[in-house]
Amino acid sequence: MSIEPEVPYNRADEDSSDDDNESWRDPHILLDGTSLPPAATRPVVVDNIRTHGFQQQPQQQQQQQQQQQQRQPQRQPQRPSYVDTTILSDTGHRNPDNYWVLPAHCNPRDVLGSNYKSRSNEIQKLTGSFIEFNERLNQIDIWGDTEAIDKTKSYLDRIVSRLAEKDTSTRRKTQKWGKPERELTPKEKKRAERKQARLDEEKRYQGLPPMEQNYHGVFNIPDQSLPIVKFLGDSESYLNQIRADCKAFLWYEPSHHVIRVAADTNDAVNTAAKRIRNWYVRCKRKPEGGLARLLQQPSQDYLIAYRNLPKNFVTYQYTDPERENFMMEKHRLLEAVNTGLPTSIENAGNNLIQLEDKTSRALSGAASTLNERNKEVIEHLLERGLESMRLNDWNLRLKIRFGQICLIDYPKKDKYMTIESVSDKIFRKKQFKSALAPCISKTQEGLDSLFGYMASAENATEFSDNPRTSFSIKAKQYPTAAPPKILGQRSPPRGDMWDTLTEISFTDDGQRRLWSTMTDCNDLVDISCADIESSYSWDLKLQHARRLPNDDINSPHEKFAHALSVSSNNRLVLVTSDDYIPEIVTQKTKWKYSWNDYVVEICKDEIWDMNRIERTDRELPVDLTSISSHRTLFKVSLYKEAWVNRLAENLDLKIGEAPSWTLGEFLASKNEDVSTLMSTVKNFSEILSSEVPLYWENAEKSLV
Repeated sequence: MSIEPEVPYNRADEDSSDDDNESWRDPHILLDGTSLPPAATRPVVVDNIRTHGFQQQPQQQQQQQQQQQQRQPQRQPQRPSYVDTTILSDTGHRNPDNYWVLPAHCNPRDVLGSNYKSRSNEIQKLTGSFIEFNERLNQIDIWGDTEAIDKTKSYLDRIVSRLAEKDTSTRRKTQKWGKPERELTPKEKKRAERKQARLDEEKRYQGLPPMEQNYHGVFNIPDQSLPIVKFLGDSESYLNQIRADCKAFLWYEPSHHVIRVAADTNDAVNTAAKRIRNWYVRCKRKPEGGLARLLQQPSQDYLIAYRNLPKNFVTYQYTDPERENFMMEKHRLLEAVNTGLPTSIENAGNNLIQLEDKTSRALSGAASTLNERNKEVIEHLLERGLESMRLNDWNLRLKIRFGQICLIDYPKKDKYMTIESVSDKIFRKKQFKSALAPCISKTQEGLDSLFGYMASAENATEFSDNPRTSFSIKAKQYPTAAPPKILGQRSPPRGDMWDTLTEISFTDDGQRRLWSTMTDCNDLVDISCADIESSYSWDLKLQHARRLPNDDINSPHEKFAHALSVSSNNRLVLVTSDDYIPEIVTQKTKWKYSWNDYVVEICKDEIWDMNRIERTDRELPVDLTSISSHRTLFKVSLYKEAWVNRLAENLDLKIGEAPSWTLGEFLASKNEDVSTLMSTVKNFSEILSSEVPLYWENAEKSLV
């Protein structure tokens, strides 16, 4: 039996085909694989049926057609065409460089404005691209370079995000069906297991111990006026943390107003009791600071006079132009006036060349003790402030700044005042107000000498990552996310907005680094010291702020921070939000140097007032690249790296925990005390006076 397959034709018939007039190969297929369009054939009517060349026809008519085709001249092969036939009249005369597909649920007029033009023109002006709505493909065609295209897409994405936030019609009132959750990764499984283990550990020690424990303790709550919910937390949430960490049983006895502790080990009982005590002190103690206005002890006696703020002076804080003009007119500086009498006028005779214009006078008894009295004041205020904040899990900062002391509210006195009257009377009045104006230059060229001094290896060591750039945003915001809107119902009141400060930085490729949002930003300790012999005075501040949680993706500050970005010129790009309203944006560029166990920080502040920026369309992001800053200044500060490391421990404190640092490390250690601090500040003030001339005097000389 043969396994050879059957074929529907005979190979002998294939070889005997007619080669004169016809061929089995399609004559329209060329050797290079391209094809020509078939020649148009005239339709032939056969039995009232219209047929074409591929239908069978009578043999005589078929031969006539073949003869007519042979008489026609042979056509030349056509080259393939590269013309894009998809371009119609509504898509322009060339292909777009890129495109952005409009979401199905969005109306193009909501994205681009009426007639697709009102917002398109603004986007084109801000991004440097050209855009056009392609109605047939429901997309926005974009022309431009890569940067302009990316910027345009980012703007369009943010507009759609804003529309989704405002649209309540797409929100469901009930939970919809969803697909099953995906399987957790090994890392996520370990995290979930640790979380569940902690919850199980907390539940294990809740309530009374199931069996007798070996060790017991009692903490008597001294103040019965303290609300017990504030001390224990909602559902005893504060106690639950201590229970799980210390592996001890804790319960509250209302009849005796005590917290009882029981555990298997003595260490667990002692640790739990210590944390209960710390938490009680934390709940009862309020932040305590203070304010002091001091006068640096001079080397000789002077008279002191008020001086008007010079022209081009930068006020101590940024404000609107009208308020700034008022500050320039009303605020004053202190100015030292040399005192003394001509020596030996009677004995000088006619030899006036040897006559001295002035002589230095020794300090009085009160003035000669200024340094010692200033030291006691600084020690007292720092001790008070640090101790009151030691158990708080807040953000703490200790720093020294240099600048000029501006008198804000001061008594009207005679033309000249003595050192004693200023330091012991005027500065101690409650009505007296002053502040440090930190600007030491308006341009970087004004600090060339200081940069040169700090760059010298003999004087200081430069940090390797200079300069660093970060942003701070002062804003008003609601503390929590808005509840979902329901059609036909009024939104519940949300209370007043909070004053907050957001600090954020970005990597070189535009990715967000660590960021934080703080509220209740205050100066706990504010000490300023006027130095009438130096061009620069100084102040010392202990600042505190409370961080807002950043684990809620729906909170206003979380949404705002996630939408922030930087342009190619390292300028901030802000989005619009109804719950987070930025007011002042500051870009900080910092140069850091290590000097005598201290960190010298030179900072350039570029300030934008968002209320003074005109916006034709508030739905579009604000790119600060094309907007000049409303104020630019350079300032210098001084601090220890050890201060930063110690105070950073407070951010990670749990309920009842205490940091490892003590007051002695700040005020009474071998290398740190107030006397050493005052001497170091005086030395650096002299360096500034020699390296950095007063910026307003430079401006006057340049005009001359």
